[in-house]
Amino acid sequence: MHNASLLLPAERPQFAVPLTPSPGELTEREGQTLELIASGLSNKQIARELGISDGTVKIYVRNLLRKFHLNSRLELATWVYRSGNALRPALTGASMRVAAWSGEVSAAPKQAALSSRVTGLLDELPGLIYRGDNDRTWSMEFVSAGCLQLTGYPSEYLTTNREHSYGSLILAEYAEYIWYCVQCALLTHEPFQLSYRIRCADGQIKDVWEKGIGIYSDSGAVQGVEGAIFEVRG
Repeated sequence: MHNASLLLPAERPQFAVPLTPSPGELTEREGQTLELIASGLSNKQIARELGISDGTVKIYVRNLLRKFHLNSRLELATWVYRSGNALRPALTGASMRVAAWSGEVSAAPKQAALSSRVTGLLDELPGLIYRGDNDRTWSMEFVSAGCLQLTGYPSEYLTTNREHSYGSLILAEYAEYIWYCVQCALLTHEPFQLSYRIRCADGQIKDVWEKGIGIYSDSGAVQGVEGAIFEVRG
């Protein structure tokens, strides 16, 4: 269960490292890490692939998030997944020059534009993309616009009021199963995948499939979870 690839429902795409909208430079290892993230590998799987430690992979991921002006591994994977074919890297020897969108635009507007575009990309994806707390109510910090089609509730319903948690939509008989499976995956820093049922705004019961990962501090403490939830049809 815990060895599933990360977050994206399609087969693992193989993309070249994209040109990013932030000036700077990616090292060879950062470029390799980015490609493996785009292929859906977890940090442990990347470490095995590159022959390095989990801690070193985390350093590369933090560097990539900083250079891409993103906040989470999910946003990074989604950005590469959606933009990889349209972006071209400028390779210079063992490293890659990360070009700016425009030399005339300051860093702050570019970061704001990138953040807006990433949110737009997430909202275009089918299903519900989320980032939230690791608690039994599954309180959400971020929920994509796909929440409305999946649950019948707008994304704001699950993020602006802690009483309206995603956990309240899950049928009671699945609550313990979900909590146990997620906690087991977090203990080993592995991705998790789940199948269960939710009750939508109109009372309809839907079968859903969820895939996610933990968010960890530098010390390895669990800070939250992020992932994607899709309806299972017929």
